[in-house]
Amino acid sequence: MRMLAGVAVAFGIGLSALSTELPHPGPFSTSTFEFRLADSARNRWVEIILVAPRGEGAFPFVLFSPGFLLSGSAYRSTGELLASYGIAVALLTYNVSLFTVDHRVLAQDLRFVLDQLPGAAEAHGVALNRERVGLVGHSLGGKLSFLAAAEEPSVRAVAGLDPVDGGVPGTDDPVRFPRATDRMQEIPVPKLLIGAERGGEMQFGMPCAPREANYERLFEQAADTAWEVTQIGAGHMDYLDNPNCGFACAVCVAGSDPGHARGEAQTYLVLFFHAYLWDGLQALEDLSARLESDVAAGSVRVRQK
Repeated sequence: MRMLAGVAVAFGIGLSALSTELPHPGPFSTSTFEFRLADSARNRWVEIILVAPRGEGAFPFVLFSPGFLLSGSAYRSTGELLASYGIAVALLTYNVSLFTVDHRVLAQDLRFVLDQLPGAAEAHGVALNRERVGLVGHSLGGKLSFLAAAEEPSVRAVAGLDPVDGGVPGTDDPVRFPRATDRMQEIPVPKLLIGAERGGEMQFGMPCAPREANYERLFEQAADTAWEVTQIGAGHMDYLDNPNCGFACAVCVAGSDPGHARGEAQTYLVLFFHAYLWDGLQALEDLSARLESDVAAGSVRVRQK
């Protein structure tokens, strides 16, 4: 803890200023590394984009899981922002297809990366703190983050960006697609559920984030220390750097201001993970103040437990 505090002071991280500066980049310069982690025992692999702060000491880190059939590179700005505030981020791309998807397997992939990443990062000259770990993901990646958090005691905080707790449309196999809502009571660490108000709206006959399996249902089943933040007017794909990414994005109802929604969500993530991975009491106060301000401005609705 002393080492982390020293790094924060050395780089001039004034947590009380974070809320007003975000989502502008923080004081850390960053480095990016791309590699693959392979689990030969299961014949599985995950592509990694590691965005890490430059500096001495072992940094907290977060694993970011993408939406279904999306890549980690689609969320690079989120990784770069978090890293600029002293939190390394591994943007993951899973080996998955429409016809072979199995959420149990993907959750195992995520846990495999959690175990192997610190050693792989060390080979690139990056030190990660195994005791200060967070998970976050978008859509399916949010669901995977909560499933893994229920199994991994090393995880200290978990967040979802419009998480979807369902399976492949038209399929409801409880074995291949276990429900994260059934595991939420088993996650004792702080939880942040950010939801897109328009995620449940129909496009081409189906919603991208069905209300019966969305962030609200996860929040309702969550144990204590949880926030639900509904972003007014936001669309399910607003969290991508390019929310007009082609067919995968076109099937979802677009948000009214994707850039604003993404920046707002990134701000909440930085403050949330600073609070629980850096032991930052000021960051928690800043998060509460920022949410209160955004509620007053009419951009979000918030529930907390």
